[in-house]
Amino acid sequence: MKKQTKASLTRKLDKACSDIVRARGACAWCDKTEGLECCHVFSRRYRSVRWDLLNMLCLCHSHHFYSHSNPILFTEFVLGYLGQTNYDQLKIRARSIKKWTVPEMEKWLETLKRG
Repeated sequence: MKKQTKASLTRKLDKACSDIVRARGACAWCDKTEGLECCHVFSRRYRSVRWDLLNMLCLCHSHHFYSHSNPILFTEFVLGYLGQTNYDQLKIRARSIKKWTVPEMEKWLETLKRG
């Protein structure tokens, strides 16, 4: 079996997480069920929470675009959605440095697939 690269595992993890989040079935903001997308509370560049399901919201295309255009209002929405405690814990994790190894990524992908 061919060894997986970090890049290929990153793509697989991104897809798996996106599928899980969109399977929630409705926009967290407006309950719309069409055009659903996976939106990260803290950007994907924050590797420590890139695949943390608490860091991801299911939003319709309109609200996903709106969230990027209105970061203050989006933060207020997220605080109401997650609650202050969960938001603060997620922010602490986002600010921590996490260097994923290939074995860690493979293990996390299997965990996501199992549900």
